[in-house]
Order: sequence, then structure tokens, then C-alpha cells
Amino acid sequence: MKKRTKVVIGILALAAVLLGGLVWHHSSEQRAPVSVGERSSTAPETEPATRAPGPTLPLMDFSALREQCPDIIGRLVIEGIGLDYPLVQGRDNKYYLTHTAEKKYDAKGALFLDYRHRRDFAGFKSIIYGHHTKSEAMFGKLEYLRDRETFDRVPGGMLYTPEKTYRLEFFISALTPWDSEFYHYVFLSQSSREKHLALLRELALCYRDIGVTYEDRLVVLSTCSYEYEGARTVIVARLAE
Repeated sequence: MKKRTKVVIGILALAAVLLGGLVWHHSSEQRAPVSVGERSSTAPETEPATRAPGPTLPLMDFSALREQCPDIIGRLVIEGIGLDYPLVQGRDNKYYLTHTAEKKYDAKGALFLDYRHRRDFAGFKSIIYGHHTKSEAMFGKLEYLRDRETFDRVPGGMLYTPEKTYRLEFFISALTPWDSEFYHYVFLSQSSREKHLALLRELALCYRDIGVTYEDRLVVLSTCSYEYEGARTVIVARLAE
């Protein structure tokens, strides 16, 4: 009798162990985290869409131009207003006000990138200067882009460099003082860039919403204007590869 009782107790204990194991296995499946590479039952079945790369833009040969002047860093073309000039960068913002890209004295000067900016346009903002001439040379035609009809007709231009070719996508034109927000170029945070973009929109004469964000790179084209002392015409573009 005692032996039978021990057998029964043993069977019951084994059944309890097996049942407990099944319960633990089921509950652990419910708690198990989704590992990297696994898909949760509540995850979407499609992966996020990725932006397809655009067509590669052709490069321009700068070897001949750089033989004439090693300061040449690119070429700026805006077909819509008939603008096509080499772009230089000097050691200051004075020399190329009175010298051509070939380093010859000329009151019309040259188009030049602010000497404080990187010549590969890697910063958030780069400013290019040029004279507003009566003959409409250099940036003499830039003021046309302050007119809404012309601004709508001319969406952008091209910036050629030895390393890459970029599209300039215009989204702002404005008349502004020489010391306005358009000439600020130091931005230490995401919030400062976002605030800057908001201020530029407020100051714009013409604005085109092309979805510019703090992650984009901007190019500002700047020239003198004569509506008041210290007036400037500025065109702001997004640099796009």
C-alpha cells in the first residue's frame, strides 16, 4: 500500500513538472523581445521608402581655367537671365571687387565666394558676391529675379566645380540691408538653422516652397542695389546634387 502511494505521488509530481514547463514556455514566448532582424507581429509589412538617387550631372573641365588663375573654384550659370561666369575665392573679400578671374584690374571685378566659406560648399550657408553693373555684367541682372514673373519663370541655375556639379534651386529673392539676416553664416545648432530659415521667409519678396530644411545647404547670391543706402539684392538657393 505504501509502495503504491509513493508511485501515485511520483506520477502526480512528474505531471506537475511537465505542465509547469508548458506554461513557462508559453508565457516566455509572449514576453520574448523581437531581436534585430526579426519582424514583430505588429510591425508594418513594408519597409520605409528610400529616395532614389537622381541622375549624375556632368562635370566641367577646369584645367584651362585654373592655368589662368588658381583661385578659380567653379562656374556659375543661370540660363534664365543670361548669366555665365567663372567663380573665384580670394584671401579676402576686397581683391576681386576690382580684379577679374584672370587677376587683371577691372572695375567690374569678378564673382567670388566669401573667403570665410569652404570652397567645396560643405557648410550650411555660402555667400557669393558680384557687382551690380549698368552694363548688366556680373550680377547686373540679378535684380530681375525680384520680379515675381521672372522668379517664377527662372527656378534655378547651375554651379559647376572641379569635383561636382550642382543644381541651384531658387526659393527666395529679397531686397535687404547689407547687414541683415541674409549675411549671417555661423550656426551652431539645428534650432539656430531652423530659426534662420524662418526669418529668411519673413524677409522674402518672392518665396517658393521647395521643402528646404535645416539639413540642406544654402547658397546666397548677393549684389548691390540702389533703392537706399546699403541696399542689397539677394537670391537664396538650395544646393542640390
